[in-house]
Amino acid sequence: MTTMTETQTSPLPPRARSTAGTRGVTFVGVLRSEWIKLWSLMSTRILLLLTLVAIVGVGALAVLIRYSFLEQMVNTAKEQGQTMTPEMLEQSFPPGSGFELYNLPNAGLQIGILVLGSLAVLFISSEYATGMIRSTMNAVPRRTPAFVAKAIILAVISYVITTVAAAATFLIAMPVFQGLGFDLDWSTDGVMYSIFTGGLYVAGVALIGLSLGTLLRNSAGGITVLVGMFFVLSIAASFMTFIPGDFWKYVPQYIPSEAGGRFLSIGHTDGIIDPWHGGLIFLGYVLLFLIPAMIVLKKRDV
Repeated sequence: MTTMTETQTSPLPPRARSTAGTRGVTFVGVLRSEWIKLWSLMSTRILLLLTLVAIVGVGALAVLIRYSFLEQMVNTAKEQGQTMTPEMLEQSFPPGSGFELYNLPNAGLQIGILVLGSLAVLFISSEYATGMIRSTMNAVPRRTPAFVAKAIILAVISYVITTVAAAATFLIAMPVFQGLGFDLDWSTDGVMYSIFTGGLYVAGVALIGLSLGTLLRNSAGGITVLVGMFFVLSIAASFMTFIPGDFWKYVPQYIPSEAGGRFLSIGHTDGIIDPWHGGLIFLGYVLLFLIPAMIVLKKRDV
């Protein structure tokens, strides 16, 4: 006679169930996984290289345009027995006019904003389109580490590419403007500040792009909103200055592109927000999109 014994399986305690499948998942591992996911695509590497070249190319073109314009001013000054100096330029052109010599490194910055911001949108919206987002979130059930890893990778890539491109643009600009008699080098007031803050600005744009991709889950929609924020809105805001009343003259300074652009400047100008105020306002915009995106990603079904 055979005696059969029933074996009862006790259920996992709540804590064990909640952590099942997450053991061995570290943030470094998630970061490495997201990096491989982005960098393994040849198209991404080509796009980043072309972006670097495009920023430098547009910057070089802007340098040549400014050179041709300033050359006429220098020749006119010589005919009048004067020598054109950076101080005379500051008196001739208001801040933000594009003729600040220290801001030459960021002459091609708009290309970086457009391409790297769009890449940031696609970095997560493409996963929603293909369904890969479910695999990503199954591998990282808490979800937040995956989002933070994407944000770090995009911010670092955007910062490095923009900073390298800004330095290369300035290397092109130095001999050009030195030929006009301007004492322009790395020690010129504001140059190094301009180079490094330009990278921070584009990194912030990339974080906004990632947030838009997360919130909208749509590549076209995210890119459209991004372009509207940093290109179309600034054009529309410029018309506010024609509205009667002092209030409307100051409103355009507080939109994302203008606040971020002011962050790249140096010095105080009456009637214009200071650079660090612009930087804080822009940081506020980044957090305004970043925090809701993290909350929505964690709460909403993928």
